[in-house]
Amino acid sequence: MGTADPVTRKGAAPERSGGDDLSDVELVIRRARAGDLTENEAFEDIDRIVRRRDPADFHQKSWL
Repeated sequence: MGTADPVTRKGAAPERSGGDDLSDVELVIRRARAGDLTENEAFEDIDRIVRRRDPADFHQKSWL
């Protein structure tokens, strides 16, 4: 039996790139435009970036 290389998902959103959420989303968009990510991977990564915020902070925003 041969050894298998560990599979890593190349579309993983950065946990914290040192920047803000907007710069992380811009990074995902650049990677998608370059062909490194599929459209679905990009959407999943952006959703993950949005959801990593504190839920209390997200729900207390005034959207009106």
